[in-house]
Amino acid sequence: MNRKFDLVTPRLVLSPLSIEYTDELARVYADPDVARYIGGERLTPEVVEQQVAAFATEWDERGFGQSAVINASSGEFLGRIGLHYWENWDEVELGYILGKSAQGKGYAREGAQAWIDWAAAAEGLDYIIANIHPDNAASIRMAGKLGFDFDRHDMTPSGLPTLIYRRNF
Repeated sequence: MNRKFDLVTPRLVLSPLSIEYTDELARVYADPDVARYIGGERLTPEVVEQQVAAFATEWDERGFGQSAVINASSGEFLGRIGLHYWENWDEVELGYILGKSAQGKGYAREGAQAWIDWAAAAEGLDYIIANIHPDNAASIRMAGKLGFDFDRHDMTPSGLPTLIYRRNF
């Protein structure tokens, strides 16, 4: 498939997450406060490298995926936002994680909305989900602002409890 593209917002460039961003994403994940709801200490440099490789493969196979979030004016890497297919649920998730210095500035909402707009126009997607740790109140609030509604309690593939929010198109 290999239809890679950038999404551009007023303040961000969302570029396909590829191997070149591995070190920057590992630095974002190295902050325990940032990583606590997405894997925490399990996010070793080796795991991050595997995760980024899987994200790059998803772009090649599905034509969408996670994007590196780049500040358009400074070129700074801020985190990742994008879509991810969960085989065990047969659903596409909108996921977002930003470094602490980028939080609270509206970047997550701006980047997530760009992906929602893309997904709403994409053929074959009737809805997307948000997979959120039950203790992640900030992400739950963000999902509500983005038009997601609570759908169900579930378990991640690694056996952790999660809340699934859904946004229909």
